[in-house]
Amino acid sequence: MNSDAKLQILIEALAAAGASALAIDGHGHVAISTMDDVALEQDVAAFVAERLGRVGNGTRLVMGHAGGRLSLTVRPVAKEYGALWVVVVREVRGVAAHAGIEWLNADEVEARYEASAYGIVEGAAAVAAPVCESYARGVPLMLEGELGAGQAEIAKRLYLDGPYADEPFVSVALDELTDRGWRHLLKSSESPLFQARLTLCIGGWHALSPQRLRELVSTMTDTALAARCHVVLTANDMPGGGESDQAAFVTERLACAVSVAPAIAEQGGASKKVAQYLSYLSDVFGTAAPSMSEEAVSTLNGYRWPRNYLQLREVSERLYILVGPGVAERTVAEEVLAQEDVIKTATFGTPTLDSDLYILRPLTDTERDIARLVVGYLQGNRTRAAEVLGISRTTLWRLLKDDDRRARRT
Repeated sequence: MNSDAKLQILIEALAAAGASALAIDGHGHVAISTMDDVALEQDVAAFVAERLGRVGNGTRLVMGHAGGRLSLTVRPVAKEYGALWVVVVREVRGVAAHAGIEWLNADEVEARYEASAYGIVEGAAAVAAPVCESYARGVPLMLEGELGAGQAEIAKRLYLDGPYADEPFVSVALDELTDRGWRHLLKSSESPLFQARLTLCIGGWHALSPQRLRELVSTMTDTALAARCHVVLTANDMPGGGESDQAAFVTERLACAVSVAPAIAEQGGASKKVAQYLSYLSDVFGTAAPSMSEEAVSTLNGYRWPRNYLQLREVSERLYILVGPGVAERTVAEEVLAQEDVIKTATFGTPTLDSDLYILRPLTDTERDIARLVVGYLQGNRTRAAEVLGISRTTLWRLLKDDDRRARRT
């Protein structure tokens, strides 16, 4: 049997297994290939060649292609005439079809981290040593904290700084899965739950019913997921503090090491983080960065920041738009934070002021309470409050008058 016949047998065997292969040298030149698509062959060769300095024996990379993902397993082969790397190429099936499940390579993870508010403000901040050690040992991690405190970004930083950045990073948002996606996660052989050597980041536990929670945790424990993959879980505290029942259940069943992402209010110095984000915006748009008065700094530092880095991005962007290259005074900072309280209330969080708002009540009552909250936050400045709310002073006066009448009746 000649070499061409042997190669054809190899090509057919790989195709039957849903794979193809190529061998490249240290410059990314293709020495041999079973791929029919020459353009894709060159793309794969270039993608792997850029990463040869950090790949090991059996490293698996993830490459985006035509809206999907390709899994690339790379193995070095020593030859007398020079080193070659054999790359086995498989399509990660169903990746693009399931919302809530993303396969990413290290470059994509780093790009997302650097574009996040946490990454912009904190940079490549080192994660606490005990957390890194737990991750390196393969102990499942539960990263808890307030909404927007950077749990998902810390998971990305762990992955990027750890010893497994040459393997895929798979993010699973349980609160975004459809019924079809749920079946894929628990039943499909292509599910990340049944792979090996991944870093698997799972969040959105609050969205699971008790039955689905038990099904998922049982699958993770019965298949020894933590022995095959590096498992990082994220969860938000309940309003008012404390972990959710779902997070507590998962932490106990998987024997997770627990780390709490510090809230911005706990760290202190929120104004410095805002200034850093403003500096980032000025670099992006090629303008001078706004400055802040001492009173504005004090206002920002005294704010609760209930949505943490999510909110820091929004506040910084509004300040940048309102102030431009000028100085942010206290009144501007108060306006922006008052808008944040209204937004937070509208998303059914726990307001930072004394009064609470509820969904199951007449809309007019909710409008009155929002008006009162904003006026109170702005120390009674009704003109500013009307501007923040986007209504006329007459409308605001009517809302507050109705509120006064209601208070007298009670």
